[in-house]
Amino acid sequence: MPNTSIPATAEGMPKFNRVAIMTLAWKLYRRDWVNCRPASAEARRKSFSRCLKSAWMTAKFEAETARKTIKQRAADRVEELTHELMRIDARPWKMTTVTDRRAIQAEIQALRTTTLQ
Repeated sequence: MPNTSIPATAEGMPKFNRVAIMTLAWKLYRRDWVNCRPASAEARRKSFSRCLKSAWMTAKFEAETARKTIKQRAADRVEELTHELMRIDARPWKMTTVTDRRAIQAEIQALRTTTLQ
């Protein structure tokens, strides 16, 4: 595999607000250590590293969610509702499932009509 680097301004690469990511990382770090501090410098670095990693994951998830089209969001929702129908089937016998099942099926049908248009 060639060792080529991709420039940060490459087409299709999302732009991230690094200031907001660092701010979120510090906010998470302060939230985790509000009443006490890590014992050593190494523990502080590991803790902040974890918070920074979490902030980057959040930013990437939000960017991915923003890129989704309406049809993709509807398809994701249909998948979630299908899983919910399976959970309803696993309920005990004495629990009523008819109204929940009908509501979920109606929502799935409405979403499928919007994705087909």
